[in-house]
Amino acid sequence: MVSLASRRRAVGFLLGRGFARVRSCRVASLSRVASRREPKERSPEVKQKILELAKQNPRYGFRRVHALLEGVNLKAVHRIWREEGLALRHKKRRKLIVPKSSGPELTKANQAWCVDFCFQRLENGRHARILGVLDCFTRECLLLKAASSFPSFLVEKELEWLFLVHGKPEGIVSDNGPEFRAMTLPQGVENRFIQPGKPWQNGYIESFFGRLRDELLSCEIFTRGSDLQRALDEFQDHYNDKRPHLGLGGLTPASFKEGLVTQSEEAILRN
Repeated sequence: MVSLASRRRAVGFLLGRGFARVRSCRVASLSRVASRREPKERSPEVKQKILELAKQNPRYGFRRVHALLEGVNLKAVHRIWREEGLALRHKKRRKLIVPKSSGPELTKANQAWCVDFCFQRLENGRHARILGVLDCFTRECLLLKAASSFPSFLVEKELEWLFLVHGKPEGIVSDNGPEFRAMTLPQGVENRFIQPGKPWQNGYIESFFGRLRDELLSCEIFTRGSDLQRALDEFQDHYNDKRPHLGLGGLTPASFKEGLVTQSEEAILRN
């Protein structure tokens, strides 16, 4: 994708060689109005910060980069994004019409967790299974664990540790895989299976795995399972503590959860 600034420079070059403005703009795919419009002067520090963030996070769009900035207008970020040709190229996908969930409305942390697997091929040709666990309300990634296989007792073992660290959820949403069907959950934790063949009913974890693949798994080649696990740990920390979530108003899952704790403490003090 050729940036707006590059097309303006191309028009200027052609004009300098004696070409008419109409023809120059047609060659550069630029309107005559845009070719005459002088770009507004912007703070070089802001532009440099946007370019640095885009370089550090190559799979972020301009809205997510804007969420990392303070005191910068979204339209200004978008203009710089277009001028520098930073727009991401996305594969066209058929839009799925997802029905509204019939489950209870999410209003608090630990109301529902979602779990699922995704797969990653290693350099030696072997496949690793990645178990992911997400809090559906705070979007916090509670677990990213890679292993060559994940029988039911290992899934239970990982969940038991999460229960100790985060407390028990009211329910766990999963598909009908044998690892989840064979699980024995503690009293008070409901096993909520989605309908067969309808992965969108577990949309939070599906969306999370999409981001994981887009921002990590498709960008790296992993020699060993230990390399993959190290990268997953770093991604989990970044996702929870640094990556702004547009569904949380631009907050990170950690900041959003911290805000819930503060609100809860204030409510207790008022009462």
